[in-house]
Amino acid sequence: MKPPPYSAIVDRKLLGWPDGAHVAVWPMLAVEHFVWGKPGTSIQPLLTEHPEVANWAWRDYGNRVGVWRLFDLFDELEVPLTICLNAEVCQQYPRIVDAIKAHSRWAVLPHGLNNNTAGHRGLPRAAELRLIEQTLAVMHQAFGKIPTGFMVPNWSMTEDTFELLLEAGVRYTTDWMNDDQPYWYELPKGKLLNVPYNLETNDFTLALTARLPGPELARAIVDHFDVLWQEGERHGRSMAIGIHSFISGQPVRTRYVREYLQHMKARDKTWFTTSDAIYEWIVRQPIG
Repeated sequence: MKPPPYSAIVDRKLLGWPDGAHVAVWPMLAVEHFVWGKPGTSIQPLLTEHPEVANWAWRDYGNRVGVWRLFDLFDELEVPLTICLNAEVCQQYPRIVDAIKAHSRWAVLPHGLNNNTAGHRGLPRAAELRLIEQTLAVMHQAFGKIPTGFMVPNWSMTEDTFELLLEAGVRYTTDWMNDDQPYWYELPKGKLLNVPYNLETNDFTLALTARLPGPELARAIVDHFDVLWQEGERHGRSMAIGIHSFISGQPVRTRYVREYLQHMKARDKTWFTTSDAIYEWIVRQPIG
């Protein structure tokens, strides 16, 4: 694996979005399965010894309650979601999958098998390909089609990951977070579109790492958006918002998700979209 070659955004062909939008905003809601008995995302790092009741239950709240609160909010505001989905969610939480399938405008972005025991790092090439194919097969069975994109769980790549994704039929990734625009990631046998994700506009970073209270979290997202919207008047930008059901789905934070989404909706020339729709738009446009 090699990093993408350097590209200065000021030297590229101007990027346009549908209806002259300045910025393509794609909120991404992570719906994840954490295997019991294995370490996972923690809000209380001192409470991780097995049985890990406190942190596991905090994560489980997201699938029992938080995800439904967020589904209702995005439905109310008529904002589409990209669902970043561990394949094992399809087996463990079919009720959630049914709700996702009821939303034709939403996109499903595979996120490996689960979020704490099925990483790619260290796997031989053949084993990693089997893991990718298993993930896609579960998604195909659940949704009736093979998803177009892929996000590797916890950035647990190997040197072969992106070549194997292309071989398995994946057409875009969200793993390179080094840009405000999509770009093609060249590989020996083809290319993947990179639709950049962002850890700056991510509730894990803002709520758990930076420990921002709700109003400051919303302000950070709004500040980020406002700059991109202004820059995008001339040269289109994209903006991912990373949302987790067990973080932003907590009552203490959901009202602030509403605040930043309402701010964005009040600005014209904003394209609320999904990672799939961005891919579909870009493949019809020459970018560089």
